[in-house]
Amino acid sequence: MPVSLRPIGHLKSQVNGQTEITVAAGLTVRAALKQVGIPPEVVALVVINGLHQTDKETILQDGDVVKLMAVIGGG
Repeated sequence: MPVSLRPIGHLKSQVNGQTEITVAAGLTVRAALKQVGIPPEVVALVVINGLHQTDKETILQDGDVVKLMAVIGGG
């Protein structure tokens, strides 16, 4: 069973507007982001199966649902 990445907000523009992308289990969050074309440094929040993750080196497991939110800036 693959892992589902769900970019939120402007991160969708990094993946041609897709709301869900699947990747293979066993990758780290960082590797999965790179694989789909999202620069890891622009991702501020990673939520895996409803739990906030602070480490982009977390290994993704079969069936994980990963929500991704970008860094938000302002002035």
